[in-house]
Amino acid sequence: MADIAILGAGLKGLKLAHDFEKKGHRCTILESANQVGGALISKRHASGYLTEDGAHTFLMNAQSIESFIHSIPGLSETLIEANPASQNRFILRNEILHAIKPKVSSIIKSKLLSAQGKLAILKDLFAPRMDRDKDISLHDFFEAHFGKELADYLLNAFIAGTYAGDPKKLSAEATFPRLVEYEKTKGSILRSVASKKKLYNSRIISFKNGLMTLPIAISQLLENQPILNCEIQHIKSTQNKWEIAYRSPDQRSIVRSFDRIYCTIPAHKISKLPLEPRIQNQLPNFDSIYHPPVAVLSLGFHNSQIKKPLDGFGYLIPELEKQNYLGGLFISSLFENRAPKDHQLFTFFIGGARSPELAIDDKDQLIANTLPSIQKLLNISGSPTFSYSRYWSHSIPQYSVGYKNTLKSIEAFESAHPNFHFSGNYRGGISLADSVRTL
Repeated sequence: MADIAILGAGLKGLKLAHDFEKKGHRCTILESANQVGGALISKRHASGYLTEDGAHTFLMNAQSIESFIHSIPGLSETLIEANPASQNRFILRNEILHAIKPKVSSIIKSKLLSAQGKLAILKDLFAPRMDRDKDISLHDFFEAHFGKELADYLLNAFIAGTYAGDPKKLSAEATFPRLVEYEKTKGSILRSVASKKKLYNSRIISFKNGLMTLPIAISQLLENQPILNCEIQHIKSTQNKWEIAYRSPDQRSIVRSFDRIYCTIPAHKISKLPLEPRIQNQLPNFDSIYHPPVAVLSLGFHNSQIKKPLDGFGYLIPELEKQNYLGGLFISSLFENRAPKDHQLFTFFIGGARSPELAIDDKDQLIANTLPSIQKLLNISGSPTFSYSRYWSHSIPQYSVGYKNTLKSIEAFESAHPNFHFSGNYRGGISLADSVRTL
């Protein structure tokens, strides 16, 4: 049995502890905040609205994830799936919202792309196999396979909505390694995807009281509850073990020895860990990983203010459309009980790598900056009946071109210190599903 320290009580840290305890190990989770969940923060407001500070949806894309959720007593009873009528995603072009389903046939049938743009997609079917000798941007990769128009309108909007990122700066190999592998083995991305047998019917889910329900439920399963409000005082390497001194919530100083450490805290906080100087000097340069700022703005409106039916997931805005926000979600159309009776909840995202200067910690100014566009595009009249915002100075880690060098430096550190592991969303994927995969 190993004695394992896990730094951070976000979804990744909690799932690691759960899996290690199943294998018979003892886990101690150290968390500086006063609650578990990391960036998963769900809030039920007195007005009846339910908002999310971080992720708003969970793509359940594997049977192992579904089985895990159903293994937690009482959790499956609170699970809710997205409204089947919300399949449409809208993309803005020339002040028109074009409905797109996540299928190539839907893109071809839509009026989002020109005839030339649609033909460019089909040229991928004839793409030769290619083993690139250097990393390229996601934008260049998609342009090579599907044409510039798709890269500018679909890819650009999608990456802004999922990564808060700029595809011209993100690494194709690090962000979508499977697509790069398809290029190596078959050439055509479309033919590769079509040849893959669908093993699981992915669904978008949440929980009745928000996504924070999941980390809370996992934490309640653990033999050793996470130590919250914990201040780590030092981390030292001692005879193939790791000594951690920390101050407990009751202000007691505790020193313990661990066989292994798993660090799941955000990359931009790692350099601040109180590691002994010898170890600190060997750390990868985590501060070089860009985390763009993002503001999350939730607005509620009465049904009488909304003149256009809401029959989709939400909408995304390509950079070429020159709007001052990235897009929005139709939250109460996606999930039930997100807004009081006869009201609708929307969430909008501002800033990201595209326009970091627009992400500000000022709700009133955010509303002033975005409401005119929102009203026009969604045919909404009047001021919101509810508003709430959350500012993130550091959001999603960006897997920038050349990111494999960052990953190599992390692997080199772990090779030099085989009992110290980095397990954050800066490697292996940024999604919630990536955080709950089984060890």
